[in-house]
Amino acid sequence: MHTTHVADYFKALANKDTNGIIPHLSEDIVLHGPIFPDPTVGKEAVIQILGGFLATIDSLEVNLSFASDRDVAVFFSFTCNDITVKGNEHLHLDENGLIDHIEVAWRPLPDAVLIQEIFASKLGFQAMRLVPAI
Repeated sequence: MHTTHVADYFKALANKDTNGIIPHLSEDIVLHGPIFPDPTVGKEAVIQILGGFLATIDSLEVNLSFASDRDVAVFFSFTCNDITVKGNEHLHLDENGLIDHIEVAWRPLPDAVLIQEIFASKLGFQAMRLVPAI
């Protein structure tokens, strides 16, 4: 399976080009990410989330990627307000090579929560908070 759409998708992310990500996503894409507890479903909704993410971050750099059949793993880092977060995505491609599923993880957790709080304040949704275990 060709991973051209994944490479071009991450190039658009690195360039903070929301319109550049659009042609690489399937219409029925599902996004599981660290920003919302529930999955985001559908191209329009996913583009809105990714556009907000791109408006929040300062930079994104891909560090490693590899593929097996229609599954692609990408490891990256991004910065926001001098906070650096490492992330990885498991992307699945449909029969046309378009991205139809994205599962995202960020670390370290305290910095990921800080980024989520910044993102939440920009888009007007509930911020997450870390609380001490009892």
